Amino acid sequence: MVKKILSVYSSNLILGLLGIITVPILLNNIGTDGYGLFALYLTIASYFTVFELGVLKHLIRLIGQKNNEVDKLISNFYFVTTSMVILCIPLIIFIMYFLLGEDWRKGAFIGIIASIEYIFFLPTKIYSAYARAHNNFERLSLFNSISGLIRYALLIFSSLLTQNVYILIVLMAIRRFFDVKLSRLIIKENIEIFNMGSINNYSIKKVIAIYKESILLSCTQALQINLNGMISLIISKLFGLHGLGIYRSTFDFLSKIWFFSNGLGMVVFSYFSSNSTEINKNKKFIRISWIFYTLIYVVFIFTYPWVNDYILNGILTTKEDILLYVFMLIVVLLIAQGNLSYEYLQAKGNYKFLVKISIITNTSFILFTFIAYYLSPYPFTVILSWMISILIQTIIFERKTLDGNNSIFIMSLILILVWLLIGNLKLM
Repeated sequence: MVKKILSVYSSNLILGLLGIITVPILLNNIGTDGYGLFALYLTIASYFTVFELGVLKHLIRLIGQKNNEVDKLISNFYFVTTSMVILCIPLIIFIMYFLLGEDWRKGAFIGIIASIEYIFFLPTKIYSAYARAHNNFERLSLFNSISGLIRYALLIFSSLLTQNVYILIVLMAIRRFFDVKLSRLIIKENIEIFNMGSINNYSIKKVIAIYKESILLSCTQALQINLNGMISLIISKLFGLHGLGIYRSTFDFLSKIWFFSNGLGMVVFSYFSSNSTEINKNKKFIRISWIFYTLIYVVFIFTYPWVNDYILNGILTTKEDILLYVFMLIVVLLIAQGNLSYEYLQAKGNYKFLVKISIITNTSFILFTFIAYYLSPYPFTVILSWMISILIQTIIFERKTLDGNNSIFIMSLILILVWLLIGNLKLM
């Protein structure tokens, strides 16, 4: 298992560094408003994953259990999901009209391109699901590394050569077509995704049945994605593309911290799904994790002036912008901290619990945002609301994972207060 984790981390490290390099290049060449349009594109694309996240995790279980019927359903799953994406395009156009007003055509174009990209991307996700089910993380990491290198190369060179965010977005979609062949070549899973001959009423009904069986897991994933998406949509509506560009570029840099949590989460879900070992007694690992992310927090706070000047191109200029940075950093760390407990609870089938808590998190975010924006109408208030909601969610997830242990609750609150104090003393 250590070898598999290292292979995932090595891939994530390379791509994380490229992601950091890309942020200032994009800001310098397409501008903050252009970055805001790029953020809208990423947000729309993220919503499409609602159609497959829970289902794919369900399929990973079936594949791992050597259920041969899954292979016969893959083509049907692909075409059913593709049809749902196409049907969503009119809704996307309506949402862009609501958000952007006179500029709705720009948003509609971005939404259509994001839809096409997802249709190209889904086959690659299916190949990756098979690789995860077969614990073939080395090949999966190799593919992710090569695909990621191509992605960042296109982002960097297209922005340098054209300074046009629309050309950049179109290239992002086109590259997914080549990813299909690349994933098939590297992952080497012998499955027929585009087999039209296997599509029939019986198989389509089976796919719909899998959707129904996965609905609780899908709902949890959908609510998590919706929370992230709502933040971008709310900021774009309230503060325009410029405000969205500031938020998203800051987030894109700070979220590279997830290098530490995402790689582990990818591996442990398959491990937890097939292993009956309990981790409820391992409080020390969660405590170590809190201490580890506290150290990371201190590093990012003390390097803030350098980050703002050289990574974010000096876009954080006011006290409110600094608060956005601090609250965003805490949000990213909280999500990273809670990721292992979240994966554990999913793998152990606590779907109803996760759905309930995700609903509470989404609802509390909306409520806190309404109150905070009324008191102080700045982008950082949206992120503050996000931070409070994620803190509540993380504490509940960890408490459930540790069978109701309250010591983590006290420790996490103390550390969050320490984080806020350090941020205030250092940056304000």
